[in-house]
Amino acid sequence: MSISFILRMLAGAVSGNSNSARPESINGEVERAKRRATKRINRAKVRAQDELGELDRVRITLMSGDMKKFTSLFSQLKNVDFHDCDTLTGLEHFNKERKNWREMEKLSAKAMSVVTLAGAVDAVGFGAGVLDQYAKVPDIKGLDLSADGSDDMKALKDMSARLQGFQKEVKNMCIRMQLVRHEARKTEDALLDLSDYFEDGIEDIKSIQNDAGSDWTKYTPAQKILIGRTAQIARLIRALSEIRFLNDDATLRPEIQESVDAAEELLDELGA
Repeated sequence: MSISFILRMLAGAVSGNSNSARPESINGEVERAKRRATKRINRAKVRAQDELGELDRVRITLMSGDMKKFTSLFSQLKNVDFHDCDTLTGLEHFNKERKNWREMEKLSAKAMSVVTLAGAVDAVGFGAGVLDQYAKVPDIKGLDLSADGSDDMKALKDMSARLQGFQKEVKNMCIRMQLVRHEARKTEDALLDLSDYFEDGIEDIKSIQNDAGSDWTKYTPAQKILIGRTAQIARLIRALSEIRFLNDDATLRPEIQESVDAAEELLDELGA
């Protein structure tokens, strides 16, 4: 029996149909509703956690692979001044603090450390653990009618309100976890698309160093833009990889959303 049907039973009882609300039948249906909610919430949680796991694997693979290559190449460059690339957004941070690149190296080393000998990858806080805490079945108390029947009407109304609240909470929880799945997949797609350009950019930096050495001041404007573009992509990959994915209430952290939006804007600019 659905919750909506139980609510109709309770409404009938409140309106005077005494056969509509037997405590034992209603409480039995409430227990069945709780079991269904448990299954539904668990399915939504597992699906969301699976997507978060895939996102973690992409993130760690990038940080332990291409990011390591990039930071190694970039550390060899001398006299870098991204003011020469003022048409590229986001690089002003690195003009102010070159330590960002050392932080990338450390993050890359950390990503390498979580790759096991079996080739599997441990989750590093993108949100699977948050969902364990968030996706708990709401508690709901059954119908408790007094022996003399004096409080029956109040009990029926209270039971109806509890069921409606329970139904709404379960629905909202499942919707939130469906959104987590969507947000994780969207972030994963952005990272994978960025990584394609990142690989090409790393090859460009290698070629520039082979042809013109490691002194930024000797590079052509086009060469500087190629390096700056790769740094721009590296910054976005770092932002999507370093920051915890979810708040404690299973909502997306605003820093992640900002970086996804920036990544999509950059990818649109870069084209196919």
